[in-house]
Amino acid sequence: MVRQAALSPKQQQEAAKLYRGGLSARQIADHFGVSIDASYFTLRKLKIPRRSAKETNRIRFEAKALSYNLKTRLIKEERQLKIAAIMLYWAEGYKAGKGTVDFANSDPDMVVIFWKFLSEICGVDRKRVRLHLYAYEGQDIRSLKRFWANLLELPEQAFVKPYVKKAAAPGPRGPRMIHGLVHVRYSDKKLFEQIIAWIDEYRGEMVG
Repeated sequence: MVRQAALSPKQQQEAAKLYRGGLSARQIADHFGVSIDASYFTLRKLKIPRRSAKETNRIRFEAKALSYNLKTRLIKEERQLKIAAIMLYWAEGYKAGKGTVDFANSDPDMVVIFWKFLSEICGVDRKRVRLHLYAYEGQDIRSLKRFWANLLELPEQAFVKPYVKKAAAPGPRGPRMIHGLVHVRYSDKKLFEQIIAWIDEYRGEMVG
């Protein structure tokens, strides 16, 4: 590519708009076929402050398309489902790390409630859902996978490699986790942050 020496006034205005939209000086230079020095010259000329790498990443993150389709107008039953699921996540969900929604439980009803929330309220992409089975040595892993897959109406291919713990003695109420424990995971930082924001909202309303 033959590069221009500088940007025209019209191109400079467009470059400023692109920079504010999250493009880097290098990307702007490549877009117009100029040197990176020409990009920086334009930013200085228009008195546009240089941003940090952290700020650039934030802008790109906010501009990134959602992988889910959040339902905003809820009927009474859907509002109840949302509250129940957020309370469950507050108690049993993974709330730290790199932004993956991760709800784990051995109670089928609780898992169904949270999955209904993800699928019906959040409108997640079912192909991105991952299931992680936690079971004890001696349990039939294949049957457990089939149980959870049928319950949630998800393909068995959604399971990642299971974690099998050495056999433990049955508790006073019988065998532990007869269906195993399942993690329902959805990797999307925006959805994770939205759920944490809902937890904080309900926390404020209920406990101040």
